[in-house]
Amino acid sequence: FYSDRMANVCVEEDLDSVQPILYRDDVCVETPKPSTERSLTFMTVKSIQHTSPLKSLVNTTTQEDRSFASVSTDNLKSCDYVMSESKPFHGDEEFKQAFLKAQEALKKGIHPVLIPVGSSGSYFVRDENLENIAVFKPSDEEPFAALNPKWPKFFQRILCFCCFGRACLIPNNGYLSETGASIVDDLLQLHIVPKTRVVRMASPSFFYSRCCGRYEIKPKEGSFQLFVKGYESAQTVFSRWDYDKTLLSDAEEERFKYLFQKMIVLDYIIRNTDRHMDNLLIRHIPGKVIELAAIDNGLAFPVKHPEFVSRFRTFPFRWTEYRWAQQPWDPALREHLLALINPAFLHDLCHELKILFRYKHINSRYLVFSQMRVVRGQVWNLYDCLAKNETPDSLIMKEPILVTRRYRRNRPNTDNWAQWFRVRHCNNYSRACC
Repeated sequence: FYSDRMANVCVEEDLDSVQPILYRDDVCVETPKPSTERSLTFMTVKSIQHTSPLKSLVNTTTQEDRSFASVSTDNLKSCDYVMSESKPFHGDEEFKQAFLKAQEALKKGIHPVLIPVGSSGSYFVRDENLENIAVFKPSDEEPFAALNPKWPKFFQRILCFCCFGRACLIPNNGYLSETGASIVDDLLQLHIVPKTRVVRMASPSFFYSRCCGRYEIKPKEGSFQLFVKGYESAQTVFSRWDYDKTLLSDAEEERFKYLFQKMIVLDYIIRNTDRHMDNLLIRHIPGKVIELAAIDNGLAFPVKHPEFVSRFRTFPFRWTEYRWAQQPWDPALREHLLALINPAFLHDLCHELKILFRYKHINSRYLVFSQMRVVRGQVWNLYDCLAKNETPDSLIMKEPILVTRRYRRNRPNTDNWAQWFRVRHCNNYSRACC
């Protein structure tokens, strides 16, 4: 079963209308044949080798201009997360414009640039003015994927396979996790995660497998996250604040506590295993602006609680040591979350996430079912913490639980959590060493 109620922007190609063309350097590139039939709306983004006069080719066959990224699947229903020809963009105008700029840049031979830091193949997507507008992370260049261009992970896979990956996470699922974090951010109305969707792009900047000395440039699927400008890593900003105590006024201190606790809510629900001060970005202009952005959410949504999977690698939350996590909840944030979170909201949230993680049937039903049990347990504990008005750092003291639905099809219509959900306590009998 597949529905377009997932948070994806899918760009499909018509495989019957492509033919190989050999360019210089013996690189075979597919280009679409012209078709006179009115088929399903689709888009093909093809990039040609560097030595060709036309370094990139973007061919679009659409019924309307708004169908810049559509899903060529027969059994799709309408959804705000999928941009198709059947309905306009819902709150994704900024994302649409950024993706259109990326297409125009590809037409003019301006290709993505590999980001040197990090453990996976991540690329800055640029516009015609060579300004970064997004970050694209192909699914087959993730930290433990076969085409990861970063050497450290390659050696780890060969020499240290016993400690390879994270046992609580689904391998090579980071691009869906990035999009899932954006969904949670949207539904909770936190507005701290840059808009992220799944797209397909092709460029000679990406890494492809070779066969007989040649490689085929074809679209890659991955997460496309809008680039945030003017932000610095939290480590840099915190060092500046520690050096000069006057940089942060009382009003800015309260504002940042509000933003920081939003990040706590997000990380706790998705059970982020990789939040550190380099993927928490802050924009601070003293006396004017203070904002926060939570990026790099690819190592989240585990199938089991990390504490009950490994004896040594439990991936604790690192934000508990900061003073904003040890202070009471911001009143406005607490009131907002208590009014929003209820059994019906949790049901809808998990429904959206299930459709995303079951995209193209990449993951089995049991794996997605296990992910949702963890998410429900995290939301259950978060609501309990908010209702009792405990401090955010008390979340780590709560017992990790798994929560399942009592009724498979019925949407909750009351606020009685025990009526609609069943709590299961975890055990550590099967814990491994890593």
